[in-house]
Amino acid sequence: MKNVNVVLGIIPTWLEGKLLRIGPGNWLDSGEDFSMANYFDGFAMVSKFDIKNGKVSYCQRMIESESYQKAKIVKRPVFAEFGTHAYPDTTKGFLFRMFSTLVPTDLTDNNIAAIYRIEDEMIISSQTCFVHSIDVDSLATKERHDLMKSSGTMFTTAHPLTDSDGNSWNIGATMLTGCKYHLIKIPFIGSGKASDALKSSKVIATIQSSWKTCLSFISSFAMTENYVIFMESPLLINCVKLAQLQIKHFALRDTFEWTPSEKNRFIVVEKETGNVIKTRFISDLPFFSIHHCNAFERDDQVVVDLIGYPNANILDKFNMSNLRQNQFSSADPPQTYRFVIPLIHYVVDVTEGENLVTIPDVTATAIKSGDAIVLKPQQIAEPGLELPVINARFAGKPYKYFYASGMYGESSFKNSICKINMETGKADLFKVGENEYCGEPSFIPKMAFDSDEDDGVVLVPVSCADSNKLDYLACLDSKTFLELGRVEFETKFLQALHGIFMWSLK
Repeated sequence: MKNVNVVLGIIPTWLEGKLLRIGPGNWLDSGEDFSMANYFDGFAMVSKFDIKNGKVSYCQRMIESESYQKAKIVKRPVFAEFGTHAYPDTTKGFLFRMFSTLVPTDLTDNNIAAIYRIEDEMIISSQTCFVHSIDVDSLATKERHDLMKSSGTMFTTAHPLTDSDGNSWNIGATMLTGCKYHLIKIPFIGSGKASDALKSSKVIATIQSSWKTCLSFISSFAMTENYVIFMESPLLINCVKLAQLQIKHFALRDTFEWTPSEKNRFIVVEKETGNVIKTRFISDLPFFSIHHCNAFERDDQVVVDLIGYPNANILDKFNMSNLRQNQFSSADPPQTYRFVIPLIHYVVDVTEGENLVTIPDVTATAIKSGDAIVLKPQQIAEPGLELPVINARFAGKPYKYFYASGMYGESSFKNSICKINMETGKADLFKVGENEYCGEPSFIPKMAFDSDEDDGVVLVPVSCADSNKLDYLACLDSKTFLELGRVEFETKFLQALHGIFMWSLK
């Protein structure tokens, strides 16, 4: 770890803590005749910006998962990763490998996707039942937790949400006793240990999949004060293929099927009772989504904001064969959508063709068609934004702003971090150089509870493709969206997928 000086401007002295980030960091590029197929196959690396007294230090460390430890020995992944199939595990006997079928222990524990807090511990996760605790000081990998044991789920979303009481919520899925989803509550118990909280997990609701042999791929969901809203999309996981991962040498991506004849189904669950609103809410057009922005309740309606794509091709844009040739298709860019779900319990009482959205200045519609309410979203801002974040104090509540990255595709937001006004669609941009790429922004609010929603700073890790330029962490005033200062690093840091800011004890 090396302290470096601010080379331009200042880092506010009130900003003191750690910005922890997780993402792929090792693709087994040994020079041999082998290559991981997709960016999301890379083995997890955690990194940290340590901020104190206007100075910043940086370090990074590989996550010592079972998947990574075995891959270092075999020189290949021995668990199926997203785009790369499993290779024979030479650390196990021949008969075991010959007769093994898919059980939860055969799923990867390569936690590249998200980092979040349970009790006093930081947890890293992906989409399977395995998560890890990490040490925030040394970044060492600590305990591995099995969510199959605590909540009966083979898969979970990588983006659990926390309510105002410190309870964590997530959506899990299983196929062992039929294809179904679980709404899981991990209570805050105050012991400081994630393992204690996970052991106290409760399944609040169980919802059958719309398909007998398939589950929908669910990466994130939405939550308000009283409801959890998750979505079945047309990207299906074929559970018959999933059971054959080992036998047929499938990668996880091989089990995915895009079925545009299906519409997205919004499922609304009451948090207090676990009751599912029986009304069938479907989208007007099929779409794929990885990230939600936020959700809130207003006048017996639930507003759900998310990032959507017309198909699931975004997953294949990250194939390493494309990235190594500096190719990233700009087709089918992400679009910010606002859906409004009327809390209707009896659709028979609704007039055919009636628009049930009554929120002023919102153009989204919810119209009865047959036995369903068809939701048509309002488009917010221009296409091209991903990795949305908000002021966490406004999670599940009415809000005005979100922050996002312009990512890599050609759009008016390319090479930019953006602040979007959800009421007007106005976009403020912090634009970097042509060969510079912004990671996920992190909004850090000022600690006063009566401060404005956008009162704070936005931290932006920027990677420079030009070897003559240094990577840097930019610090923006979140109100004016002007740069306050930046810190350059001699070490090149890999761009992570997601991060979390942890305040110092002070």
